[in-house]
Amino acid sequence: MNSKISLIIPVYNECNEIENFFNNLKNCNFNLINEIIFIDDFSIDNSSDLIKQKIIEFKKLFFDTNFLLLNNFKNRGYGFSIKKGVKNSINDNIAIIDLDRTYKIEDLNYLANEYIINYRLKFDLICGEREINTSNTSRLKIAGKTLINLLANFSFNEKIIDYNSGLRIFNKKKFIKHIKMMSDRFSLTTSMTLTFLNENYEIKFLKIKYDSRIGQSKLKFIDFFRFIYTIFSLLFYYKPYKIIIPLALPIFLMFISFLIKDISEGNLTDKTLLLFNFSFLLIMLLFIFDRINKIK
Repeated sequence: MNSKISLIIPVYNECNEIENFFNNLKNCNFNLINEIIFIDDFSIDNSSDLIKQKIIEFKKLFFDTNFLLLNNFKNRGYGFSIKKGVKNSINDNIAIIDLDRTYKIEDLNYLANEYIINYRLKFDLICGEREINTSNTSRLKIAGKTLINLLANFSFNEKIIDYNSGLRIFNKKKFIKHIKMMSDRFSLTTSMTLTFLNENYEIKFLKIKYDSRIGQSKLKFIDFFRFIYTIFSLLFYYKPYKIIIPLALPIFLMFISFLIKDISEGNLTDKTLLLFNFSFLLIMLLFIFDRINKIK
C-alpha cells in the first residue's frame, strides 16, 4: 500500500465558491495529498468550466500533484460522484471534502497527518467529528441529525455523535469491497460509517471545526427519509434479529394465546394456524439471514 492520499471533491452548482475554495486549497499538504479529483454532478451553472480553468492555473504551481476533473452526464448524486472519484483514483487512501468550505483545509491536513504519519495507516477510517449547533446549521437539521444518530446508535449499539461527516480519510480497498452497500446519495457517509463498523474495521474520530454553509444547501427534506432507509437496510443486512425478533415475538405470543383457547374449546381455528405459519416463517427467515451473515 502506498502512503499517499487522493482527495475526492464532489461538485454541484458551486460556481460562487470555486475561487475561494482554490485559494484555500493552496494550503493543502501536497506532500501527503498528491491527487485532487473533482467530480461535477451535472451542474447547471458554469462550475465545470471554472474548475477546469483553476486546474490549469494550479498545475503550474503544483506540478507534482495530479489534478483530474470528471463529469457526470446527468445528476447522479453525492455518493455516486464519490464512488466514481474513488474508482478513478491512483492512490490506496482516499480523502473526501465538500467544496462549500464548511470543512477546513487545515483540518484535512490534520486528518491526513494523523492517518499517514502518526498512526501509520493503522486505521481504515479516520473521520472528522463536528460540533453541530445553531451557529453552523439550522434547528431543523440539528433535530434531524440528532434523530438519525439516536436511531443508528440504538440499532448498532454505538455511541457515535457524527455518522455523516463529509471530511474523512479511508482505505480505498476496503471501501471498494463494500461499495454496493453504500448509498449513491447524501447518506453515503452514514452507510460507510455503519459498514466499516459492522465489518470490524479500525475507525477513529477526531474533532474538527465546522462552519455554516455559504449559499443554498443541497440537502432536501426527502434526504432525511433516505438516511432512515439506509440505516434500516443496513440493520436488516447486518443485524436481522433486531428487526425480525420484535416482529416475530408478538405474533408467536398471539399464537400461544389462541392455541390455548382453541385447546380449551376443542377446536383448532384457521386463525391459530395462520399465526403459527407466520411465526414459523419469521423464525426460519431469521436463521437463514443469520447463516448468510456467518458465511459472507
